[in-house]
Amino acid sequence: MRKPVVPSTDARTAASVAEALGGRRVLVVGIGREGHSIADLAVPAAASVTAFTDADGPAVTQWREEWGDRAPVVVGGSADELDVDVAVVSPGVSKNHPLVRALRSAGVAVTSGTSLWMAGHAAHTIAVTGSKGKSTTSSIIQHLFSALRGEAVLGGNIGIPLLSLPEAPRYVVELSSYQCSGLTVSPGTVVLTSLFPEHLDWHGSEGDYFSDKLNIVAHGPERVIVNALDPRLMAELAARFPRLEVERVGGPDGFHVADGWFMHGPARLFPRTTLALRGEHNGVNACLALAAIQSDGYQIAEHAAEVAEALASFHALEHRLEEIPDASGLTFVDDSLSTSPYAAVEALRAYEGAPLALLVGGQDRGVDYAPLGDYLAEHPIAAVIGLPGSGAHIVEALPAGQPHAVAASMADAVAAARRMTPAGGCVLLSPAAPSYGLYNNYAERAADFRAAIAATAP
Repeated sequence: MRKPVVPSTDARTAASVAEALGGRRVLVVGIGREGHSIADLAVPAAASVTAFTDADGPAVTQWREEWGDRAPVVVGGSADELDVDVAVVSPGVSKNHPLVRALRSAGVAVTSGTSLWMAGHAAHTIAVTGSKGKSTTSSIIQHLFSALRGEAVLGGNIGIPLLSLPEAPRYVVELSSYQCSGLTVSPGTVVLTSLFPEHLDWHGSEGDYFSDKLNIVAHGPERVIVNALDPRLMAELAARFPRLEVERVGGPDGFHVADGWFMHGPARLFPRTTLALRGEHNGVNACLALAAIQSDGYQIAEHAAEVAEALASFHALEHRLEEIPDASGLTFVDDSLSTSPYAAVEALRAYEGAPLALLVGGQDRGVDYAPLGDYLAEHPIAAVIGLPGSGAHIVEALPAGQPHAVAASMADAVAAARRMTPAGGCVLLSPAAPSYGLYNNYAERAADFRAAIAATAP
């Protein structure tokens, strides 16, 4: 059986679902965790509920054990075989899926759990999205909010599914590009961390990805806080929403880091070392969080000591530049969540100047790795070791003279890194690629990394 998800007791969630689905024939597309959350609320409200998935397997068995005749599941088939009024599509199912396209063509209303939830909670929500940095930024916001302003519940793409969130005075939610794509209501406060091409297999093209991601600001947010140091983000916002007013973070007029200090305009707040997280990008993430807290009416400069104390107690999330000491004197770094070359470059920048080996590669999606190659051309490191999957392809495109190797397994890669990394250096797992096809998820990849470290220990 699935891990129980407690149905939301939030009256606003129940009201939104009842208004959208009450008395209607509902199709739940996708039977993962969010599909179960949708069914938890749809079954009591709708005239009927049917679920759809592409292929048979353990998830189908689990669904049938959970829902039985209350929400029968259909495996495969076409829209013509489904007599429904509204489809609620899970984030993992592409908007370009043949069934979703057919449902739209047939005039079936297509929505998502994110849209249903946001309809009742926009005014009380700080939503964070971006190609990288959204988990850390949303977690810092929730951490600071709870320490300084009272209760704030964290959920969405991180933690609890939106439709299972409890009633709370304030929500901090992380939204993926999948979740942003179908929104018809913007959150009250939107925080945008970064923008670069990702998940093109789901979205269809770079332009569609940018459009889907930035749809979060298309429906009248009260405030938008942006990382002004990201030129692509700023350019896409200006082109798509020329009249959108934004608060810029990272520049000299807003929250930024300069000369080792967190600043607001010309005013020093507290040292950069207050935040234990490495990397320029994490300094920006913290500045975005400070701006989000201040947008709620809390003056950071007036409470700098309290904010510094709260920020100092925040620790790195798992698999995001998570350091693993080793008896050899090397430091191993788990950045398994890195799924793009842009993320790997930020990880390398965080350790710039250290003797460094990079473990890179995973699911080969035909991504352009030029940003990684360009960085290494300017900042060569001790070794780049290609992991199974796209690793060999990445290594082939490295700048001339960059030491490298190709490994047949994670254990082989770690063993090679031990040989090629100078004493006291760092071995960085920042794969620049998803784990799928090789592992079930990034956490399993990280566990393999840790196992390889232990197996090759001196």
